[in-house]
Amino acid sequence: TDFLPDMQRAENTLAIHGLNASTESSDFLINAELMAGRGTPIEIDETLQAYEGPITLTQAAHIKSRILGGSQWSSLTDMTFAMQSVIESLRITEVMYHPAETGNPEDPNTEYIELMNTSDQSISLGLVHFTEGLRFDLPAIDVAPKEIVLVVKDIVAFENRYGLDLPVIGEYTGSLSNSGEWIELRDAAEHIVHRLQYKDGWYDVTDGGGYSLTVNNPEEGPSEMLSDKDLWHPSDVLGGTPGLIE
Repeated sequence: TDFLPDMQRAENTLAIHGLNASTESSDFLINAELMAGRGTPIEIDETLQAYEGPITLTQAAHIKSRILGGSQWSSLTDMTFAMQSVIESLRITEVMYHPAETGNPEDPNTEYIELMNTSDQSISLGLVHFTEGLRFDLPAIDVAPKEIVLVVKDIVAFENRYGLDLPVIGEYTGSLSNSGEWIELRDAAEHIVHRLQYKDGWYDVTDGGGYSLTVNNPEEGPSEMLSDKDLWHPSDVLGGTPGLIE
């Protein structure tokens, strides 16, 4: 209140001047209350970072902020920042969407997708995720220049087939369609990193024959151009070449 300075360090009297609606009105109700309190000190978490200048981000991040004005905090502001280098450099380079048929529906699935950092600098995969074809959030790891990583459907089945020394970074949920579909990869800010449509009619040997789809040139133009059969070929060997660029 603007009149707080008028209060005295002693007994104070609150006087209210009330008027009826008319000289004949007998109704009058007033309920006055004077409240005071003493604020409690605000404890600030030691892990919080005070904004004292520009903050440099080296990887994608969710930033949450509040402003402290006096004893009151502002509402929460939440923003997501993505790294442009991921969009420019991360590419899908091999897809094993329909492993060799064994005739046994109980056989574990050895599907996998290979990703490559095509640039000459490290990139962070933090908050990068698949949104179509499969569901998987990539771990927040750094991928070195020209390095390859793999995401697989069943890590036990994959390691039984290909060994333990390959750069598997996680296991996804769902399955890639044997008849073809879109695979979409997005960054922290939901920008498309790579969007690919493969089709089972491209090559017979990749549709249950045990060969993977392998990109001809990992550094081929914008990612949206890679939904073209002529930019892909069947792997050179049965089972594909996960972890290797042909």
